[in-house]
Amino acid sequence: MLPSDFAETGRHALRRQDTPPAMFQVIGERGSGTNILRKMIEKNVDLFRTEALGWKHGFPRMLAVPRNLLTIVCIRDARAWALSMHKRPWHGHPSLQLLEFSDFIRATWRGKVDRIADFETIHPELAAEGEELQFDRHPLTGRPFGNLFALRRAKLEGHLSMLVRGGDVAVIRMESFLADPEGTLDWLCAAYGLTRKHADLKTVKARLGNRFNTSVDGYTRPDTPDALSPRDMGFLRAQLDLTLESQPVSYTHLTLPTILL
Repeated sequence: MLPSDFAETGRHALRRQDTPPAMFQVIGERGSGTNILRKMIEKNVDLFRTEALGWKHGFPRMLAVPRNLLTIVCIRDARAWALSMHKRPWHGHPSLQLLEFSDFIRATWRGKVDRIADFETIHPELAAEGEELQFDRHPLTGRPFGNLFALRRAKLEGHLSMLVRGGDVAVIRMESFLADPEGTLDWLCAAYGLTRKHADLKTVKARLGNRFNTSVDGYTRPDTPDALSPRDMGFLRAQLDLTLESQPVSYTHLTLPTILL
């Protein structure tokens, strides 16, 4: 679904409309940098933010894709992403938060609606807080995912499905954005006929990802390792769909810059 040069560029633009988009939404699994990308676009690009596609970390479930919408899919290296998910397991069941990293990535994934304010599209009549997070179950079978990487495979497939659903779509690898945020924003504007708000780049000082609080009281959470062990790397490679991910990075070695957002 992604072009062969995505492995080098970390950027892909699919423009279907002749006119520039009027609004945008960033989607991607949590821990992928969606919030910093969204905030940087809001601060620097003349474009209105919407949540019309539903929860940004869930599966696309919109009634229709507006023609004036730019969907931005955010992808992150699976190794750094897995480490980030362990360090800050947003909406992960409390039992998952007590696990060492190796056990965490192998455990059946369960989500919980622990912060109702994080779900902007929840109807107020739905008494959802404290219930299991259905957005983290398989959208067709209703079953929980067998492990963290099974969750990633399905979410990534759902997010990349925007490339065939309609509307303008951009796919951005978080590592490429962090390496050159201004160049990425300039690329985005050029690709979709957008304009920058300011001559100088406006940065983000506070990151939402740093506000994570554990759901488990009275326990010390296990530390997150700096890198995956050879055993965990073997599990990662066995679980990932490298064709789906278009091999945006090499998973044959252990060295990578770990940026925990």
